[in-house]
Amino acid sequence: MLASAFTLYVIVYYVYGGDWGKGGTLLGWFGTASSIFTFIAISLTTWISTKLGKRKTFLIAMCIAIFGYALKWIGYNPAHPYLLMIAVPFLAFHLGALFTMVPSMVADVCDLDELQCGTRREGMFSGIYWWIQKLGQAGASILAGVLLNVTGFNVVLGANQGAQTLLYMRLCDVGIPIVTSIIAMFIIMTFDISEAKAYDIRGQVERRREERRQEQVRVDEEKRRGERRD
Repeated sequence: MLASAFTLYVIVYYVYGGDWGKGGTLLGWFGTASSIFTFIAISLTTWISTKLGKRKTFLIAMCIAIFGYALKWIGYNPAHPYLLMIAVPFLAFHLGALFTMVPSMVADVCDLDELQCGTRREGMFSGIYWWIQKLGQAGASILAGVLLNVTGFNVVLGANQGAQTLLYMRLCDVGIPIVTSIIAMFIIMTFDISEAKAYDIRGQVERRREERRQEQVRVDEEKRRGERRD
């Protein structure tokens, strides 16, 4: 989210030399292709997760996305603007994995929490998850403008941005998501609920629920018997 703000500026000022019309067209095709490939990435990550597990699938998807961000450095080519499209299929795995795998991992955490604490609190976990998402969006919106100023970008200069400014803008656009993706990978590596463990936890939760239901049925039955005797 933090780096995506730079994509438009890099396309317009580096690739097209300040031409907003051509830059907007390329960005439109880039966004459309990203949406299409994200649907494909979601299907693939879902299928892969059934074979390798969620954590391994997430790590693989992040590696593919990092490769895609590296390709953007090559794709930003003023001589061949649409070369940028080569990165799209790989970049799609970033959001595709994030919004497919992570909520599913949260569900596994909810099962573990219920097993340990005896209470189902998916509302709390879901609320925290989306609060973090919104916090990230808000923080990225603020920091993106700050970073843009740090690169030396000056809107008054228009197409005459300095070479160093354009370099820093590309470094932010490519480097930030690579670094943050690597950080995310290290964090996800600490997630120790494997596929087998998730199924085992789920089975224990279901058995415990069934025991509670049977106990409640027994209590209700004894209560009815007591009422009939009275």
